[in-house]
Amino acid sequence: MSSSLLLSAASGAIFGSALTASGVYSPSVILGQMGLSNFHMFKSFIAASACSALIVVGANRSGYARLPHRTDSSYGWFMKYDANVVGGLLQGIGMTLTGACPGTVLVQIGLGMKSAWNVAVGGVLAGIVFARIGQSLKRSQATASSSSSGPSKYTLQEQTGLSTGSIVAIYELLCLVMLTAATYLAPTRNYWLNPIAGGLLIGIAQATSVLFTRKTLGVSSAYQDIGKYFWSILERTPGPGLSNVLFASGMVAGARLISQYVPVTLEKTSPVSTPAAVAGGFAMIFGARLAGGCTSGHGISGMSTMSISSFVTVASMFAGGIAAAFLAQ
Repeated sequence: MSSSLLLSAASGAIFGSALTASGVYSPSVILGQMGLSNFHMFKSFIAASACSALIVVGANRSGYARLPHRTDSSYGWFMKYDANVVGGLLQGIGMTLTGACPGTVLVQIGLGMKSAWNVAVGGVLAGIVFARIGQSLKRSQATASSSSSGPSKYTLQEQTGLSTGSIVAIYELLCLVMLTAATYLAPTRNYWLNPIAGGLLIGIAQATSVLFTRKTLGVSSAYQDIGKYFWSILERTPGPGLSNVLFASGMVAGARLISQYVPVTLEKTSPVSTPAAVAGGFAMIFGARLAGGCTSGHGISGMSTMSISSFVTVASMFAGGIAAAFLAQ
């Protein structure tokens, strides 16, 4: 195995360990967040994204890595960010159905949660389907319409004309305000590690990903790569690289390892039925690939590059998840 693949696996192990220690892997935490009864996930998420923004700026300015912004997922259906919106909504609904996200389901597998396997089955099926039909969902005029309107503006810097330093400073301030408000105004469960500290651990995982692989964190592409391997075996064609799959495998191993040293909460009964887990896993991963990223790819990494598509996707994700949670009630 090449050193680059080993570093991908190591990066995944560190990320899986951080998610485990932070406590955001728990289905009750994710379901509580979507039901607005527990803001543990929100605080870890915002702290991780704020930390990642500083890492991205540092890596780009030092020249160590070139960490690009996320382009929009425009499929030509009804607006520029149509697939970001639809994909984000599907992800949020899937998260509410499963009590997981594309990354935390791997942690749940590492910790031995049985419901996670059903979610993973749905996710792999989505990866197989999207690998086959994903490109065909794009309408041909999507590319033409986007190119006819002049140069695209993918980041807040390009949209506002402000410098990267100014935009990131404003973002850090907004994150601080949101964390302060959530700490004093929003309900949070008791946990052995402060959720903001957990978010900083995820930020450290981001730093190691940049250090080891010169890439930011992202998980959902591994499911699509498994789908590509499925079709490559049937059609006897070359498959994709192994780095994304090894990253995901490293997350499972990292969660399993760190659980021997930190307190973990294994829920005695699963809040998720088998049909909901499979259907939710499918919706979550299919939506993630439509949007071009998941909670880690768009939320932790994409927003840290100030990508407009990432903010649209994350807003849609929470909107879909919260709406599904309240409809379920």
